[in-house]
Amino acid sequence: MNYIRSRAVDKVRMLAEERGGKGYKWTVLLIASIGSLMGPLDSTIVSVTLPTISHELGMDYSTSVWVPTAYLAVTAALLLTMGRLSDVRGLKPIYVAGFGLFALGSLLCSLSQNGEQMILFRGLQGIGAAALMATATALVTDAFPPQERGKALGINAMSVYIGLSLGPPLGAFLTGTLGWRSIFWVNIPIAATVIILAQWKIAKPSRPRPDTRFDLAGASSFAIGLVAFLIALTFGESWGWTSAFTLGLIVLAVAMFAIFVVTEGRLGKCAMFQLDLVTRNRLFAAGNLSALLNYTAYFGVSFILSFYLQRVLGMDLYTTGLVLLSMPLVMSVLSPISGWMSDRVGSRALASAGMFIMAAGLLLMSTLTATSSAAEVVAWFVILGVGMGLFSSPNTSAIMGCVEGDRLGVASGTLSTMRTVGQSMSLAIMGALIATASSTELVSALFMGAPLPPGTADEDFIRGMALAFKVSAGIAVAGALASLARGRGAPRSCPPDRRPDGPAGGVKGGGRR
Repeated sequence: MNYIRSRAVDKVRMLAEERGGKGYKWTVLLIASIGSLMGPLDSTIVSVTLPTISHELGMDYSTSVWVPTAYLAVTAALLLTMGRLSDVRGLKPIYVAGFGLFALGSLLCSLSQNGEQMILFRGLQGIGAAALMATATALVTDAFPPQERGKALGINAMSVYIGLSLGPPLGAFLTGTLGWRSIFWVNIPIAATVIILAQWKIAKPSRPRPDTRFDLAGASSFAIGLVAFLIALTFGESWGWTSAFTLGLIVLAVAMFAIFVVTEGRLGKCAMFQLDLVTRNRLFAAGNLSALLNYTAYFGVSFILSFYLQRVLGMDLYTTGLVLLSMPLVMSVLSPISGWMSDRVGSRALASAGMFIMAAGLLLMSTLTATSSAAEVVAWFVILGVGMGLFSSPNTSAIMGCVEGDRLGVASGTLSTMRTVGQSMSLAIMGALIATASSTELVSALFMGAPLPPGTADEDFIRGMALAFKVSAGIAVAGALASLARGRGAPRSCPPDRRPDGPAGGVKGGGRR
């Protein structure tokens, strides 16, 4: 049955290419890549201007932290739900609706008059971002044949890193020239253009299944559990890890996740997340676990190094920005190349090697001192970027290629959830480790750009930073081992035409993941 569905998807793809010409798949890639760029761009562009926003809206630290947290928590909580909805209703309408909500949230954020309004509207942005992130990868996978999937997903991943790279300098420029509200205006014309292009160019949804009942119990239990977990991670250091509120959130998260697993097991094929994706598909499970560990290992590095470069080495904001650009630029260059290579040699070796290289880069970063040079920081940053560039595209291609065509949305949503949760875990773990060597006040200053607390020594911060990078290196090694555990072959559940060596493929070396 799954094989028949996948053949139907391929037929829709061929009809779309006939109607849109040979360039149809590249048009879809362009449309999807803009969506992939907007999420990280909006995250980093807000982070760099958060101190300015907090000052003008009169927010203290405890309130300001909710501006990025509301966006991140809502996005993470809804990714799986949006992925399932796109499988039921079709990728195109969910993607278009997501861009519409994202634009509306951006407009309302620019009109915010106080912190409460900003937090609320950032949550609305997060709903739109969840729809974009859950469907963009699936759109690309749906449009390209298996033998070109890695290359296309590599280009799509490149757009993510461009967004990460572009956010800080663009945010600083717009805030300095037009004020902080302008960082939200930039999203509106982009969203309008993409919505028009998507309605005009993307083919009619290939997998609408309106007769399928939506799993409300599974969606709500997963969302509540994940939001509780992310809030506990974000505020655990400032509230106290053993405080009643933090422990209450963790207990709530565990209970909701248990309800989610039980509910999904009972619903079987009608579940929002069919558990056989994890229990019977080793590649899917190992690929997502390694993605979670990957983002947990590296995401907080830029935040820590930004503080180190400015406060310890005394660099100005412009020079700091140039140094921090080195990693995402390397990732942007390598992602399409590693994706293209994975189409030919498989993902297992590339992704696993990338994680080991990341571990080496993190260990080298743990040797930085108060007298290190900018060149030394850039060198270690480039090594980390090489590892990340080798890992991301092959791993994404393997995950998206090992599921049936009617579950692409859930696969994309699951992968995006791993990325978002990993980002939150990275910041929480690194912040907690630095606090053990210095103070909670220093961690607050680190993430808010506030003045250093009195009596804080550079040596305390450097010692905490070294500990954070060593632990992150260990997490990266665990991610490499998880990547190796995916096995060499495609899972039996994967229909032949979803594999590079299947009827639509025929690439030498295909079938290896």
